[in-house]
Amino acid sequence: MDVTIISQRYAQALFDLAQEMKILDRINKDMLLVKSVVIENPEFKRLLASPIIPPGKKSQIIKGIFEKHLDKLSFRFLQLVVKKEREIYLQFIAENFTSLYKKFKNIATVNLITAQPIDEKIRKDIIKLLVDTTHKEIELLEDVDEQLIGGFVLSLEDTKYDASLRKKISRLQKAFESNLYIKGY
Repeated sequence: MDVTIISQRYAQALFDLAQEMKILDRINKDMLLVKSVVIENPEFKRLLASPIIPPGKKSQIIKGIFEKHLDKLSFRFLQLVVKKEREIYLQFIAENFTSLYKKFKNIATVNLITAQPIDEKIRKDIIKLLVDTTHKEIELLEDVDEQLIGGFVLSLEDTKYDASLRKKISRLQKAFESNLYIKGY
């Protein structure tokens, strides 16, 4: 089976159960924790992917890492994933769960890349403008890239708006390359 299909099915099952039990916010926090642990610990990721380590041992390791930090439902879900030998998909299941959560809560993730860090007033203005435009709650992820020279690049879902000086200089450079001046007299 495809990784996408498996991770979506498991995430949807957990999402539906969490929604039914009215603990969706708590389970989302748990899935964010699981995702970060898997991403930030390559040894743990290799352990999950190893066919040599038996599911029982993996289950004990997951118990040691997560039992005290997760809701009972999240912990039992992880145990089920290991029992079904799908632990290699934990990161993708957690990511899909978060996507379902954001869609349900009407949250849009916006990536903002600027040449220099922005101040709080500009941040609030950007969020207000995006809320007014999208009618969604905005989760703003900021990054600084000095190679932009100035301006910003904003990504929202499948739309990207590049208002950086680097992009404008690139456009001018292309225009000069293709529009050579020829003296006409």
